[in-house]
Formats: sequence, C-alpha cells, structure tokens
Amino acid sequence: MLWFAGASVISSAHANAHICVDNPEFTFGNRPVGSVSSAESTVTNCGDAALTFSGVEIDPATNAEFQVTTPCTIGLALVPGASCAVTVSFTPTAPGQVSGGVRLLGGSSSSDVIVFYGRGVDAQAGTAALAFVPPSAAYAPQYLGTQSAPRTIELRNVGAATMTLTALVINGPAAYDFLSGPGSTCFVGATLAAGAACQLVVYFNPQAEGMRLANLNVDSPQLATLAILQFSGMSTTAATTVDVIEFYNAAMDHYFISSLSADIDALDTGRFPGWVRTGQHFTAYPPSTLGASAVCRFYIPPALGDSHFYSASPAECAKVASAYPAFIEESADMMDVDLPDPITGACSVTDMPVYRVWDDRADTNHRYTTDPAIRALMVAQGWIAEGYGPDQVIMCAPKTM
Repeated sequence: MLWFAGASVISSAHANAHICVDNPEFTFGNRPVGSVSSAESTVTNCGDAALTFSGVEIDPATNAEFQVTTPCTIGLALVPGASCAVTVSFTPTAPGQVSGGVRLLGGSSSSDVIVFYGRGVDAQAGTAALAFVPPSAAYAPQYLGTQSAPRTIELRNVGAATMTLTALVINGPAAYDFLSGPGSTCFVGATLAAGAACQLVVYFNPQAEGMRLANLNVDSPQLATLAILQFSGMSTTAATTVDVIEFYNAAMDHYFISSLSADIDALDTGRFPGWVRTGQHFTAYPPSTLGASAVCRFYIPPALGDSHFYSASPAECAKVASAYPAFIEESADMMDVDLPDPITGACSVTDMPVYRVWDDRADTNHRYTTDPAIRALMVAQGWIAEGYGPDQVIMCAPKTM
C-alpha cells in the first residue's frame, strides 16, 4: 500500500517549519526495458522557522526498479526558503507496471509524500490489444453495505499475438467497493490467444454513500499500454422494508398476500370474512424503492378465479395485461423486490428466494412463499412451480437483519 501525497498547510499563529514538495507525483509512463529515466522534485522549507528532517523513508512496497537519491536526509537543517532535491530513477528490467513512494518527515508537517509510477515495455508491446465487453461497467444504484448481483466483464484479445496477463488490479477512490467473485476465468498468468477471451465476475458492494468510482487495470507484456476499465455505481442508505403477510381462506382454498396496511386490516378485522393469517410472511421494499423492481398486482375476476396474481418482472406484467384483458391491474407497483438471475434463478447474498406455485384449477390461485418445504408440499399436492432457474425462483425478497 502506497501513501498518498498531501498538501502542507502554513499556520500564521506561530513560527513553524513546513515541508513543501513541488512535484509530489512522477508518472514515467512506458519506458523500454533496460532504459534509464529520472525525475526530480524540489523539497522546500516553506515555513518561517528552521526545518530539520526527522525521517526520510522509502515505502517498503517500492519496486526495486526505482532508485531514490537525495541530500534530504535525517538531521539536515533547512532555513526558511531553502531547499533540497529528491531524484527518482526508473530502470525497468521487465515488462509491467510498477510503483513506489518516499515519505519526508520534519517540522510541523506530519509528512509529505512523493509517489511514482512507471511501466516497462519491450519489443512485444503492441503485438496484442485488449477490448472490454462492455467497454465500461456502470452498476445500478445499490444500497450501502449490500452486494449487487454479479456482473460479468469479458476481456478479449483483439490483437494478432497471444498475450499473457501479468496484472489484474482494481484501484481508484473506491477500489474496495468492487469485488471479484467466483466464476472468473481471468487470472494472472492466464494466456489469451488472438481472438480468445476470458471472463471476470465483479460485484458492487458500496462502502460509502454517493458516486463510487474505481478502475480495473490489466497489464500484459504484449499490450502497448495498460488496459483500463472504469467501474461506477451510486450508493445510498439502506431502504426500509415492509412485511408481506399471507392469508388463507379455507372455504375457497385460496391464498392471498399483501404488504398494504388497508388490505391487512380489512382481513384481520373480518370486513372480508373467512380469511385468516397462515403465520407465513416475508419482507419487501416499499413502492418506488431505488434499484428494486416493482411488483404488479392483478385481480382475477370471479368467473376466472376470484384471485390475485403478482409479478416482479416488467415483461411478465405486460404479457399478463395483453393476454388476459379481463384481468384488472390493481397496481403497477404495490411493493418492490429484486429479480433473480433469469438463467440460474440465483438471488444476491442479501436476498432470499421467493417461490410461486399455481393450483392448476379453474379457480386459479397462486401461492408465494420463501419456505422451500412449503413449496415442495404444494407441488406434492399437484400445484405447479413457476420461476427462473432449476429452483424456479420467481423473485428475491430482502433478508431481515
């Protein structure tokens, strides 16, 4: 981990010595293997009292391809306005990106830092080229401290020569918010023939509010320059949740769910007789929750079932409205949940799967449950499971803490 360069502040209340650095960051860029490049930074006592250096420390992570020389040493004293120089030489011995840093301590400044970066290149550079699919990774808004569904980034060699991956690094201001996950086939040491590709699976798990930005840096001796992909995502505080209560009417042999207080009160007080709580429930988000999917609710008239149908899929909601014009859309957004992966049926780690089963009778009725044992019991009684993936998951409900 390298230090970050900071600015010194001069206080006018007392006489103090301060370190000021005119060039706190050296970017050497691409340099041929075996070449020598140098850069210099001037370190000045910009205070109004004598400065004595109490420490000059090379970051232990500094690559051996960098050499730091300076007369700014421990014990050196500088009067106000006096200066000394720090010289950094970069001599790449192998292709690849490297970095380093040096920290100077003294006076009333806690420290000032000079950081440096360079990349060695050789004759292979430019024989391969890397394309990202998609070319950038913008994640949907995500609540603070929750993890998104996985996103797959393809790294494709669009050059003429085989390339070997020597670095896959996520850095930037929110580097720890974007995490590689299982299923990735890109790794350091992997080779990609011309036209071949690998996949990197990345999650967004924001650690602070606001816009979160990071970069994926990919290096290979065969690349002319570093290949960089930007990650971005907006984070906000966690959403509140609502309880979705299940009721049962024995005379109708029908199930019903709702998160709406008016519905729940009407059934609990007997204004619609015959309905009792089953004791089953799950959580959802209120309508219009950022990043979640709206659940539509249709009323199925008595001639077709005297029941209700729910879906979190905009496509399924639209299909039902088109295919069953007699159904009454009571709400396009009566509560919000997350959608499972349409292929695998998987929910994110912060969600739990919701299953839907259909009674396959003339008096159509559906039941929604998070309990796989209940789903299995209903299927054993002749109900039909509906949903995505091998486990047939229909939606994803937020877990309660």
